[in-house]
Amino acid sequence: MSGDLSGLRVLVTAGPTWVPIDAVRHLSNFSTGGTGLHLARAFAVAGAEVTLLHGPGRARPAAEDRDRMEVVDFVTFEELHELVRARVGSREYEALIHVAAVSDYRPAAVAVEKRASGQREWLLRLTPTPKIVDEVKRLDPNIFLVKFKLEAGRTPEKLIEIGRESRARSAADLLVANDLRLLTPERHPAWILDAAGLIAAVQTRDELAAELIRLLAARATRRPEETPA
Repeated sequence: MSGDLSGLRVLVTAGPTWVPIDAVRHLSNFSTGGTGLHLARAFAVAGAEVTLLHGPGRARPAAEDRDRMEVVDFVTFEELHELVRARVGSREYEALIHVAAVSDYRPAAVAVEKRASGQREWLLRLTPTPKIVDEVKRLDPNIFLVKFKLEAGRTPEKLIEIGRESRARSAADLLVANDLRLLTPERHPAWILDAAGLIAAVQTRDELAAELIRLLAARATRRPEETPA
């Protein structure tokens, strides 16, 4: 596997995003960031120049990860949004692997101070966040975009149907679909789709990494190096 992605510049997002509800509290999700970190490590071993945008999940990059790749930490949805805009907008990357579990909603209003505890009820009105992944191809039409779609309790057929619609909506080159209820520490079933439909099914993170490396090496186009004027 080593060297398959030599010279390819790959941007990976991983982990959850937080959205604040007051000065000390936030909403988030259960993402650990483990899959994105696993893939970033595999891409680096395969020779890619990796930048990992890493959120506040339980899986944390080790010191050797930071030696092997550029790691940029973020916490909030807004921070990730700004990072993706800047990094993809720079048009320096051949591929974006968008694994981060991005918050779909945020409070309509955020309290500047801490809301006092002990109150019997706190009603929150949530509004949708912008779809970061839907901005990617507008920022860089040539970037090779791999989108991830997580569902829960779907049949494989329904999961593939949802995945095909999701891929088309974001103009992603590939979509990786999986079901939360099937994921365990040992198994990571995933279905990989392109514009034609299902192209591969894998059972573990290692298999997923190997398949994505194969597809990236075959499909992502390396940008020409700039030459001095």
